[in-house]
Amino acid sequence: MIKYAQTITIVSFYLYNFVHSFNFVARCQISLVIMPSYELCLLFKVLPRPEITQCLKRTACKIFESGGFIRRIDNLGTADTPWKISSHDAIHKQASYFILEFDAPSSALDPFNNYLSRDIDIIKRTIFKVPEDIPQPACTLHEELKPPAYRSEVKEMIAIGKRKREKEARKKVQFNTGLDYMPFQR
Repeated sequence: MIKYAQTITIVSFYLYNFVHSFNFVARCQISLVIMPSYELCLLFKVLPRPEITQCLKRTACKIFESGGFIRRIDNLGTADTPWKISSHDAIHKQASYFILEFDAPSSALDPFNNYLSRDIDIIKRTIFKVPEDIPQPACTLHEELKPPAYRSEVKEMIAIGKRKREKEARKKVQFNTGLDYMPFQR
């Protein structure tokens, strides 16, 4: 079964002529091309919902035209920008934040980035390559549904706290005189 992250491309088509039997056999050589995954962080101008939809459609169509496909689109909402951002002769203090996770050939990134820089509705864009060797965390739902006293993480935190308290108790000065009072203090 081919994963959705892999695309099939026909590399070459060979015709073999078997001289002895005069049969022509067509064989198709298929290879798998794995495209790298990218994450695109987009900041759009504050626009009404239909116009933001159109902006996202334009961006998605450009990804599809370059031979890529979209894995996920996250809308992080509208929020203040951390600083004033000037883009296309305007200063923006608020933006609509989106994250697109997509796969595309690496040769298509420069034209795509150039296209995004010319789009007047996009304030800021950044493309990150997603590392491939990130292990997926194991599902720990059964562990998280336990009461806190029975969770292994909570037990580890309690043990760390005990060790810190014991360490602080050892640092406290202990006078080994055997007297119940301090002889040099009045």
